Amino acid sequence: MINALSLENFGPILKLDWSGLGCVNLVIGNNGLGKSFILKAMYSAVRTVEEYKRGDEHRSAKEILADKLHWTFQADRIGELVSKGGEGSLSCSLIFDEKEFSYSFGRDTTKQISKLENKIPPRKSNSIFLPAKEVLSLHKVILKSREEDKVFGFDDTYLDLARALRQSPEPENANGMFNESRQSLEEILGGKIELDEDSGRWYFKKKIKSSPLG
Repeated sequence: MINALSLENFGPILKLDWSGLGCVNLVIGNNGLGKSFILKAMYSAVRTVEEYKRGDEHRSAKEILADKLHWTFQADRIGELVSKGGEGSLSCSLIFDEKEFSYSFGRDTTKQISKLENKIPPRKSNSIFLPAKEVLSLHKVILKSREEDKVFGFDDTYLDLARALRQSPEPENANGMFNESRQSLEEILGGKIELDEDSGRWYFKKKIKSSPLG
């Protein structure tokens, strides 16, 4: 779990010290204040940790992070993320399970991050960012534009979610943890989550309470 986040000169955010984070956190603010920047900064750091040394991944943490920032914020040079009105370098420090991941770089940076320190052990899970816009109907478009055309338009938050949606679901009884999560979600939402075998997709059906006619 993310415990704290500190940002300095990160896009519209000149300085942020956010501690005491819990399992669920609410971010409220007007448009353009940097809510998405905060979430994407956290996402970029956590995804870097998750991809580092996984499988046949041979890139360094600096290389993974630079690529993640490039495609998440869609900046030709990641130095463009440094606040125009701020003084000094961009810096980010994220505390995850009491372990720190931090980095910094200057305005002239293209793709080479100058300083990075990672004390978070490798993670087996994949974090998912849920964008506000429609994803299901654009699923194939997102994958084509990023995996084949390799162009800006849909950032890494969309790509990761589209890739997750592309994975075939396991049989219902093959994953006990998934079943427990599904049952908990059904209780929270007050409905039923069912697998459509023809499409291979999961659907949510809300329970409708009937009331006596008077």
